[in-house]
Amino acid sequence: MEVTRYLIRNALIRWDVIALSSILLLSAACERTPLQPVSEDLIPEIHAAQLWDNPNNVLSALMSVRTSNAQLASVEILDDSLWESTTPFLTVTNDSCVIPVLELLAQKTYTLRVVAISSTGIRALGPTITYTTRALLTDIPSLRVTFSQSPSVQYVLMGLNSPSAGKSYAVIVNKSGTIVWYKEFSGSVFDFQKHFDGSYTSWSSAGPNSPFQKLDILGNVIELYYASNGLQTGLHEFRVVGSDYALFGVEYRTMDLSMLGGLSNAQVRGLVVEYHRSGQATFFWNTFDHFSVTDAAPDIPLTTASVNPWHGNAIDMDSEGNLIVSFRNSDEIAKIDSRTGSIIWRLGGENNEFSFLNDPLNGFSHQHGVRRLFNGNILMFDNGNLHIPQESRAVEFRIDEATKTAEMVWEYRADPPLFANLQGSVQRLSNGNTLICFGTAQRIVEVDAIGTKLWELAIEEPGRNCYRAFSVSSLY
Repeated sequence: MEVTRYLIRNALIRWDVIALSSILLLSAACERTPLQPVSEDLIPEIHAAQLWDNPNNVLSALMSVRTSNAQLASVEILDDSLWESTTPFLTVTNDSCVIPVLELLAQKTYTLRVVAISSTGIRALGPTITYTTRALLTDIPSLRVTFSQSPSVQYVLMGLNSPSAGKSYAVIVNKSGTIVWYKEFSGSVFDFQKHFDGSYTSWSSAGPNSPFQKLDILGNVIELYYASNGLQTGLHEFRVVGSDYALFGVEYRTMDLSMLGGLSNAQVRGLVVEYHRSGQATFFWNTFDHFSVTDAAPDIPLTTASVNPWHGNAIDMDSEGNLIVSFRNSDEIAKIDSRTGSIIWRLGGENNEFSFLNDPLNGFSHQHGVRRLFNGNILMFDNGNLHIPQESRAVEFRIDEATKTAEMVWEYRADPPLFANLQGSVQRLSNGNTLICFGTAQRIVEVDAIGTKLWELAIEEPGRNCYRAFSVSSLY
């Protein structure tokens, strides 16, 4: 691994020491009191700084700092003759810290300096360091903003799968469509998300039982998550809420489906929902114990050697602590009691218990990205494989669990229509806007509450698809 070092050494250098609160204005007459001498041990000193390339991508770097009398440290970047603090202040431990510097552009020369602050607010500035970023990889995907009119998104993250068996990328773009963060994977990448603690998770096909990987903000792998009991880890969902998380395990069973016109030794793909709750035993729920193979939608074959009748692709937790689980191949969403494992209700599919209201399509087909909103509504990406004509949309239903009605209260359809036979997601933003990933249709769109398009990103490489996309406010 090639490492670029920029080393500043000085036996004892103090730079541009500024007392942030050394001047007091007193009384109506604005009399000035003499400055009091500052205690020597409260003046921060920067003894050395090293700037390292980040081996995971060329758009970030690491500043290693050695100080004394400093409580916090940050890095400033010179931009158009003005110093702007571009990194959060980090706590100095044992007189040192390592500061990530993110959102750099490729093949650009930057001027940076370290800022150290003592416990009393005195600031020390390091000398300037010149740093030139490397070139982007030549095979990184091509993205283009095709429409922008006052979008609210600042950054959008997504996993971009290779159209062949080649490399895939987890990327973050700004609202101009410029890639500002990326992580290269040797295989496909799914469900790239950012979490409340600033970390990322993603699934990548790195082997026979690939786990979900937890990444830090520099792209380093810091933890792995596997399905329990030796099952294959499902790639479609790693849902984190607070300290709790849920994922799928994949289980295969040999079943006799000859009565359905299938094989006597068909390999049926089932799922185990795992719900890991802090301080409680892990909850397991198996499709083989609760569902039937005949739950499959009309276009899902039951006569092949391998049968996939359910295909779970999303998990969410509601306010009661129960699970909302989406099963794409049976056109169904189920609410599952996370204490008893019983099915509370089934929405859509062959076993639908609800009446759809105010929806000209009378429900959804092969859905993805299902989420229960704070108001209790269900938001999803409706792929629309079985709609006539085939068309994808984002749609929100108000769920009345007492009367068993699902009323469509909001939808967005692209103009002209888009159809994604696979993948897709929907995210309701804090301002009421919605970010929609149109999966294999290769479009990501932000719309406002009344469905006005504000922003659109196109994935230009043929066959390069995005499973999900999410808006994030910061790279830190």
